[in-house]
Amino acid sequence: MLSAHPGDVAYLRRLLLTILTLATAVAIWLLADLLLLLFASILLAIALRVIADPISRRLGIGEGWGLLAGGLLILAVLGLTIYLFGSQLVRELQGLAERLPRDLSSIASELRLGSLQDMIQQSGAASTMGNLLSRVLSWGTTVLGAIASLVVVVFGGIYLALDPALYRTGFMKLVPVQVHSNVATALDECGLALRRWLGAQLIAMVIVGVATGVGLSLIGLPSALALGLIAGVAEMVPYIGPVVAAVPALAIALSQDWQTVWWTCAVLVAVQQIENNVLMPLLASRSVAIPPGLAMFAIVAMGILLGPLGLLLGFPLSVALHVAIKRLYVHDALGKPVESVTEATKPTAAE
Repeated sequence: MLSAHPGDVAYLRRLLLTILTLATAVAIWLLADLLLLLFASILLAIALRVIADPISRRLGIGEGWGLLAGGLLILAVLGLTIYLFGSQLVRELQGLAERLPRDLSSIASELRLGSLQDMIQQSGAASTMGNLLSRVLSWGTTVLGAIASLVVVVFGGIYLALDPALYRTGFMKLVPVQVHSNVATALDECGLALRRWLGAQLIAMVIVGVATGVGLSLIGLPSALALGLIAGVAEMVPYIGPVVAAVPALAIALSQDWQTVWWTCAVLVAVQQIENNVLMPLLASRSVAIPPGLAMFAIVAMGILLGPLGLLLGFPLSVALHVAIKRLYVHDALGKPVESVTEATKPTAAE
């Protein structure tokens, strides 16, 4: 009977490991959209736990009842908001949807730039950023796909929030025993980092949205409430979102007169200055500091590689990857000291 040579066995093991690694990479690439929806569900589960845990502790009820109370609280807040502003917001969004394409086409024709679709196609042929804009535009038209994705995220977030330990334990079973403690610490720090980011981001979104809506309303710009909503939602994508949110406001202002344009610019700049110089420093201690240049390029890169979902979730993904790389690679693999999430409040020069 022939016996396998030790060298052949080692070679076969390396070959199988290489094939498995490549197959895993291909599977991750093919399932990128699904994995992004999973990450969005994790963010929703974290948000639900942030609301439900204090309710459970203060009322002395179980986690399931706490989640139910937290869900009812969210629905009550949304219902009250819709009751107070829903009809006006719907009218303004409809008016914005009707007039914005007309105003953009008018501006483009005056500047002899062609139609909006032509500009996007030309920029898509010239740069990857233009290609990203084209993908965003086409993705935004698939309403059914967006609704289906939202349903998956909502139910996935609820299931994850009901018993996070079950899914954590299942994930840890896939990790080699010798690195259990390292991976567990990285998961804890990523969870804490995302909790802090969610809290800071929610505060920033509300303040920026309200300030923008009130400011544009005071200068008499049409659809101010809808534009404020857009500005608040756009805060989900730092650095890039505010620029995108300024486009419809400036387009409508250009259709009015130059005085309205200057006042609109003043409001937008004032809100961003207050956010950058007052709001964000106050929230920095409650969030995870990532070097701004690194965060901006990471968001753009994820948008180009993964499409609109990658752009939308680019910053929280950057937060999680930043913490995981520091903990698992810089600290555990390289043996260099790093600050934990509880200690880090701002980036240092070494970072």
